[in-house]
Amino acid sequence: MPEYSYATGEKDFQQLLSMGFTEEEASKLIYMKDHVADQIEYREMLEESRRLGFIRWLIENDRMDK
Repeated sequence: MPEYSYATGEKDFQQLLSMGFTEEEASKLIYMKDHVADQIEYREMLEESRRLGFIRWLIENDRMDK
């Protein structure tokens, strides 16, 4: 029995199994699908932080007016 226990993804899980994926592969794919949005949000926050840091540097080094 797989360690996969997400009730909402059971249909996706079964579909992946029917396509020839192993239980472990299907579980990993479902996990990745469920968490890709978190990764995108994190990357967007990181990019924004870098932009703000660059703007701060521009202001501190008199490269841009306040």
